[in-house]
Amino acid sequence: MQISLPQEPILDSVRMEDALAGISDRRGKIARLLEAGELISLRRGLYATRRDLDPRSLAGPIYGPSYVSFETALSWHGMIPERVSEVLSATIRRAASFENGFGHFRYIAVPKRVFPVGVTRVSQGEVPFLLASPTKALADRIAREPGFRSIADVGRWIEGMRVEWEEPLSRRQLADCAEGYGRPAVRWLLRFAEKNHLLDS
Repeated sequence: MQISLPQEPILDSVRMEDALAGISDRRGKIARLLEAGELISLRRGLYATRRDLDPRSLAGPIYGPSYVSFETALSWHGMIPERVSEVLSATIRRAASFENGFGHFRYIAVPKRVFPVGVTRVSQGEVPFLLASPTKALADRIAREPGFRSIADVGRWIEGMRVEWEEPLSRRQLADCAEGYGRPAVRWLLRFAEKNHLLDS
């Protein structure tokens, strides 16, 4: 029996149940659609219908609530020169990772207090997604670094990461992250930005 899949880029189990309502062997049909390349499995019960989707736009549907951050967001904003091979996201759930036909997706837990700070919606492409601002992505990334004891530590880390930015960092976002994370590295990043006049007014 021929079926017509919904014209949507991402289908969850509920939409698949509707699409396959007249088929007795639904699992077998899904397996054949996957084998034929008409569906791409993102995780159990979640499928993409096309291969030209931006992997970053798939991170939220795969595991949420989450937003794209860390090196992936820094690369998006042009703050680091390296192309990032995996999609890194922040989540308030437990850390997780997924591998599928679009690549590797890794989710790193952040405190609930900082989760909504500096997160914007990107509508570029067919599937919108949540992305950390330059300030938030930098704060998220440096918060994972242990042993920071001075502004000099931040300077060395910035140099090692080859971080560059053309726009000032957000004073409000960085202050909120420094308080919400409670991590020395983020507090030293705030002091580094203040000393070097890298914050907005």
